[in-house]
Amino acid sequence: MIPRRALAALLLPAPALAAEPDTRRAEGGSLVQLAAEPAVSLPLRGAARGRQQSVYEGLRLPGPPVALVAERWLVGWGRDGDRGLFLAFDWRAEQLFLLLLVDGGPVHLAPGRQAPWPEALAEPFARFAPGLASHPRFAD
Repeated sequence: MIPRRALAALLLPAPALAAEPDTRRAEGGSLVQLAAEPAVSLPLRGAARGRQQSVYEGLRLPGPPVALVAERWLVGWGRDGDRGLFLAFDWRAEQLFLLLLVDGGPVHLAPGRQAPWPEALAEPFARFAPGLASHPRFAD
């Protein structure tokens, strides 16, 4: 028989992994702190798809603190020469955008190469990789 307290706990709605307000605490922090947030870490692991080592190294590359863009995107990047990682997380919709630079070329991890990126990410991405020939397609 299940104890009454345990049954009550099972019937209560599970807390969402939703970002608000928890994930927003990563604002001003490092990419490692953002990636450690539960709402970010699960999709990040899935997006890394065989490039986990490069992604985890990219999280530790030098870059600016994570910034809040357009009141919904937590954006950060790290870059060292021709290596880099750009990470954007929509804390409202729990959507991840992730791109690696490997030998100066882009590796689109999330979403895929053909998917458009939100226009709000165009300016931060331009600061991450100015002059990159093959950058994501930005759309409203």
